[in-house]
Amino acid sequence: MHPIYPIDSEGNIKIKPIGYVKSPVKAPQVGGLTEVESQLQLEADCYKLLEGIDDFSHIIVVYWLHRITEYRESCQPQGNKDVPVLGQLATR
Repeated sequence: MHPIYPIDSEGNIKIKPIGYVKSPVKAPQVGGLTEVESQLQLEADCYKLLEGIDDFSHIIVVYWLHRITEYRESCQPQGNKDVPVLGQLATR
């Protein structure tokens, strides 16, 4: 299935993952995340979307926080009590 959909008449968008992140991190942790190496695993039918990507030094990965089960406007990043409370989007 094609991963890009038009906006509907009400302004809604449909999101379909084109891949997933494979990471050794399996539970929340405080610190040490800059040392973690993860892999992006794309769906096979999306490889053509990346033609020419090798010519760039950086990419932007848009991701969905699929493990969040409740709405919160603010939190302490990674539950670290030494960090001030921040807006939810300021913690990513």
